Amino acid sequence: TSTEHSAPEDDYHIDKLFYRICFFCFILGVNFYRHRCPKLRTICMIIVLLICSINLYFIGYVAFLTITKPFQPERVATSISVSTWVLQATLSTFFLAWWQYTSQPCKLLKLLYEAHKGVGIHHHRAHLVAILNGFYLVLFLTVCYYCCEMVAIFVGFKVDNMDDDIPLIFGDHRLFFIVQLANLYCILCWGVALFIFSLLVHSANYEFAYFNDQVRSIKCNNEHASDEALCNYLLKLIKVHNRLTECVKRLDQMFHRYAFVMVATIIPTTLFSLFMVFRRPSETFCWELLFSLPLVIFCVFSFFALVNAPSQLHSTICNTKSALCANTHIWFPYRPNVYHSALAFVCHLDQTNLGVSIWGFAVVSKPLVLTTLSVMVTCLALFLQVGDCNS
Repeated sequence: TSTEHSAPEDDYHIDKLFYRICFFCFILGVNFYRHRCPKLRTICMIIVLLICSINLYFIGYVAFLTITKPFQPERVATSISVSTWVLQATLSTFFLAWWQYTSQPCKLLKLLYEAHKGVGIHHHRAHLVAILNGFYLVLFLTVCYYCCEMVAIFVGFKVDNMDDDIPLIFGDHRLFFIVQLANLYCILCWGVALFIFSLLVHSANYEFAYFNDQVRSIKCNNEHASDEALCNYLLKLIKVHNRLTECVKRLDQMFHRYAFVMVATIIPTTLFSLFMVFRRPSETFCWELLFSLPLVIFCVFSFFALVNAPSQLHSTICNTKSALCANTHIWFPYRPNVYHSALAFVCHLDQTNLGVSIWGFAVVSKPLVLTTLSVMVTCLALFLQVGDCNS
């Protein structure tokens, strides 16, 4: 990251995991930290703008073919799913560049450690390592999938229900690998952005989970023998919770637009990719399934990665109040000073809108995820019915 954050690296141990993900940014050339040489940043900007321009041209070309050609359910579903996935990856590249330019991830990590000294993160470090290993696996599978697709199109093999004119975007299907390389570049950036999002949200969730454990473990022991000691400890927890809530607000400020864009593009991509798989099998069904199924898996994985961590964070934040109210050592026997301190703590915890929101429209929570999945299944059934009627 920046030089001002390089010194405390030994204190902020999560940075070592974060740096491993950001290392891919340096390889890809998406490196816009302000302390870098202006010439290098200019070169990176030219590379990113050129590749994103190719992707945007590809999206426009696919949209033009989709509108101008006769309606065919399988072809339209394939075109929409591919173009929205590329759009999602391109927008993720812009978000990733902006996060680096503003150093928002580093600032957020610093706030998390200042809030509670990162004890929750250290306690759940194995989970963060598992997330990082999943990041490596997803990038490896993505590169393998795109390499197979590039070889197939280069030799003239028809890939699933893709429009025959799409590989002719530059006049010759052998030149289509230029577009595929641009797509792969942005999809790798999409993976980096998604795992930065997941890593930071999970880190905040683990800090709140450890904080909840502290609230549950409050007892009238030697450490809190007197009412005054217990009141002071409750006030200390209120201060820690206040700092953690500031981290969540900063987290939402950083990711609310990103979450909105990702949800808006993941839902149609997932629906139409599932539509391709569940359609009536044809004589080339095995080959179609071979190239369609990985896209479905990536879509389902990205949707899960996008909503899992924020919904867990929102649930963990809401559980703090339950943990406090369920701790009988605080409420019984009745002690006026302790009771009023605990009541102030309960009032402080009454913040139901804390979490990662979708551009402020709604906080990502488990009920929202369940509602979204129900709507997606209903829409998929409708699309399948329309496809059968058209056939």
